[in-house]
Amino acid sequence: MKKFIIGTIVTVLILVITISVQQGLLFAKPLPYDDEQKGLDTQITIHLSHVVAENTPKGQAANKFAELVEEKTKGKVKVHVYSNSSLFNDENEFQALQKGEVEMIIPTFSKMTTYVPNWQVLDLPYLFNTNEEVQEVLTGTIGDQLLNELEAIHIKGLGFWYNGFKHLTSVDHPIHTFEDLQGLRIRTMPSKTLEKQFEVLKATPIPISFSEVYTDLEKHAIDAQENTASNIYSKGFYKVQKHMTITQHGILGYAVLMNENFWDSLPVKIQHQLVEAMKETTDWQFEQAARMNEQDMLKLKQQDDFDVSTMSLKERQRFKEQLAPVYDFYRAQLQNDSILTEIEKIVAP
Repeated sequence: MKKFIIGTIVTVLILVITISVQQGLLFAKPLPYDDEQKGLDTQITIHLSHVVAENTPKGQAANKFAELVEEKTKGKVKVHVYSNSSLFNDENEFQALQKGEVEMIIPTFSKMTTYVPNWQVLDLPYLFNTNEEVQEVLTGTIGDQLLNELEAIHIKGLGFWYNGFKHLTSVDHPIHTFEDLQGLRIRTMPSKTLEKQFEVLKATPIPISFSEVYTDLEKHAIDAQENTASNIYSKGFYKVQKHMTITQHGILGYAVLMNENFWDSLPVKIQHQLVEAMKETTDWQFEQAARMNEQDMLKLKQQDDFDVSTMSLKERQRFKEQLAPVYDFYRAQLQNDSILTEIEKIVAP
C-alpha cells in the first residue's frame, strides 16, 4: 500500500513538471525590463492652475492640452484645469509649483523675469511687428534656449503660449500720445523692464496681481492698464475704463511650466506623449489667439460708453523713440545680450 501511494505521488509530480515545461511555466526566462513601461498601469493626475478666464487664448489652450493628453495617453493621464485663480493666483502659483502643491502652471513670462532675468527681452517695447515673428521666436531655437534656462531653478519648461499684442486702456482721457500717460498710475506685471517702460514715460507703474486689476480699476486705485483685446473683453475691464488705444507696443505670452520632480517621476513614454500634446496645442493656440483677439476687438468697438481709437503712425513712431532708453536699461542688467541680437535678426525690417 505504501509503495502504491508513493508511486502515485511520483507520477503526479512527473505530470505537473511535464505540463509546466510544455506551457513555458518552468525554467522560463524573465522578460527584459522596459523603463518606458514603468508606471503605465497607474492613473496619473496633473493639476493645472492658471489665472485667466476659460474663454481666453490661454484658457482655451489649457483645455485643449487636457483633451490631447487624455487622447494620446488613452486615459492614463488626466489633466484637471483650474482657471480664474480658483486654485492659486499669479502671486503664489510659482511658489506652489516649486513646493509640489500643483503640477503645472502657465504664468506670464513677465512674471518669470524675477527668476530668469534674460526673459526680460520679451518685455521690450516695440520689439515685434507681427504675430508670425513672435511665433518664430517662441517656438524656435530662441524659445528652446529660454526654456533651458529654467533648469537652473529646477523647473521643467514645456513651451511658450501666446496671447497677442498689448494695448492701453484708461479711465479719464484717451491716450493719443505718450505725453498722455504722464502722471497716470498704471498697472503692470512684476517685470523690471515693464516698470522701466512706464517710468520713462513719466507714469507710475504699480505691480498688481491680475486677479485684482478689475477691482482696483473700479476703485480708481489705478488709472490705466495694458493688456490684449481678449483679456480686456473677457475680464470686463471695458466696464470700468472709458478709453482704449490700439498701440501694439508689446506682447503678452506665457510659459507652460511643470514641477521638475513630478516630470522626472513620469514614465518616459508618458513624457513623450506630453511633449507631443504640448506641440500640437501650441500650434493650435497661436492661430486661436489671433482669431480670438480679432473677435474680441470687434466686440470692444461695439460697446456703449467705451471708446476705441488707434494711435497714429506718427505718434507710434514718437512713442517708440521715447521708449528707446528701455533697451539700454535691459542691456545694462545683463552681461550678454545675445538673445536680443538673435531676435533682432528675425524682426529686422
